[in-house]
Amino acid sequence: MKKCALFIIGFMIIFCGCGKDYFHDTGLANGKHDCTIWEYMQQDRENWDSTILVIKRAGLQSLFDGTDGENKEITFFGPTNMSIMQFLFKTVDEEYEMMYSSIDDIPVEICRQFILSHVIREKWLSTDFEFENKGTLTGGSEETNLAGNPLRIYRTKGEYMGIPGIGAETLYVHSLTFGHIVLIASSNIEMTNGTVHSLSNSYQFTEL
Repeated sequence: MKKCALFIIGFMIIFCGCGKDYFHDTGLANGKHDCTIWEYMQQDRENWDSTILVIKRAGLQSLFDGTDGENKEITFFGPTNMSIMQFLFKTVDEEYEMMYSSIDDIPVEICRQFILSHVIREKWLSTDFEFENKGTLTGGSEETNLAGNPLRIYRTKGEYMGIPGIGAETLYVHSLTFGHIVLIASSNIEMTNGTVHSLSNSYQFTEL
């Protein structure tokens, strides 16, 4: 009888716990950091080193270090090193019919347009975005990125033990211009001048 009671209590703890908002995690540190987004990426070069180089080449450091007069706070859907490496290894420059061998080979305007397309104004946490209408490509929150393209950012809840709507919560970015739907792997990395939502390592860097 005692074993049965313990089993029931344990099941209830697991069941109740599964309703919390859990996000997929790439290992990047979540939470608040007392520094700018630029300083945060400098401290974590293992994940952001190539991203830093693309931002520098685009001439957009001020957007991330808090000195951009028009955008004091931003939200960055951040492509990590893996995403940028995929772009380098898979993208062919049509003019020269060759692959980019380094970030310095990528045209400045492409770097600029791509980075701006991953940024929206103001600081947004995952819970600030609405849920998708299940089974559709509608719902969520529509925002325009700094490249001028509309994005649909939305949350979903998966299944747990066959029960829909109580499982892990996931955040996605849907480019309404290009059709890309990208998984947020690690969310709510919050700095003094904005928030970073790290994109999945399977994402190949492109324009959103």
